[in-house]
Amino acid sequence: MVDRLPPPDPVPLAPFAAVFADPGFAFGSWGGGGSTDGVVEMPYFQLSAEAGAFVQAAYAAHWVRPDIDWSTFAGSEAYRSLRDDPARVAMADTDLLARMLTMLIRGDRFSEGLLAAAFADGTLPAIARRMAVLAEQA
Repeated sequence: MVDRLPPPDPVPLAPFAAVFADPGFAFGSWGGGGSTDGVVEMPYFQLSAEAGAFVQAAYAAHWVRPDIDWSTFAGSEAYRSLRDDPARVAMADTDLLARMLTMLIRGDRFSEGLLAAAFADGTLPAIARRMAVLAEQA
């Protein structure tokens, strides 16, 4: 028997709307990529403390879900339409938000810098703003 998963909670992610909106905020930085004695260190993205806290909060608040087929969602029209239009994210329900966060966070493990790109293109800030709205409604 599969245990029921608790519903995702927007409240822990709501404060990140203000964090991500701060013009001085840096989501993280790239490291590595250098070569020493013929050995190349692969480039990697190091999340800032706040970005890491966002990821941890997404897990703790049940937004990253094992029941979501994130790799299929990554190639879907539903994801592309949300990624390409922040206004759609502003209206997304909890199911779509969970699919997006699961795909972005899990996908970042396989595609270094995916979360950084989602921050830079406005997807993560739009998700955080939506979380703030949902938290107010809760």
